Amino acid sequence: MTPSPTIPRLFRTGIRALLLGGAAIFAAAHAAPVDVQTPSGTLRLQAPPGYTALDAEEMHAKFGRYGRRPLAAWGNARRTSTVAVTWSRMVQKPLTSDQLPAFKASLESTLLRLTPGMVMHDASLVTIAGRSWVRMDSTAPAVDTSIRNLMYVTDLGGHMVAVNFNATEAEFPAQEAGFGSAAATLKAEP
Repeated sequence: MTPSPTIPRLFRTGIRALLLGGAAIFAAAHAAPVDVQTPSGTLRLQAPPGYTALDAEEMHAKFGRYGRRPLAAWGNARRTSTVAVTWSRMVQKPLTSDQLPAFKASLESTLLRLTPGMVMHDASLVTIAGRSWVRMDSTAPAVDTSIRNLMYVTDLGGHMVAVNFNATEAEFPAQEAGFGSAAATLKAEP
């Protein structure tokens, strides 16, 4: 009995569909880097896999209460973990990469003083894409849980740009690898 020519064709069609579907899933999980325009330059990053941009209503609900919204933010499907980009004008004293070590010490002491119950797990200088960043890993109490926050701060055209990765303390272990891979894509250009 000779094999039917439709069986190999069905097999090839099935394999092709499987490969195309896998490529689509991979592309959705690994979105292209995003450029966030600031008044002093551009910050480029790739959000963690599965994170999508928060819309205007979500931005207002999450960040609008205190009048300081990020330039851009992304969240996981349940919106229990977010990544936010902020920018601060440094009018009195422009921020430079040479000042980051002193800035790190000042920022750490200020955050600990202003945030009751905050625990600082790490405050260090790291290099990403050839640029120095202050990295702060902390936990702070919230209304009904504790929030783990990874903050990366650097100078950008004399001003400060920051990227905050946060999750509930319970969810942080599941988000940590994605936060790390996203942080490794940070690039700031005046």
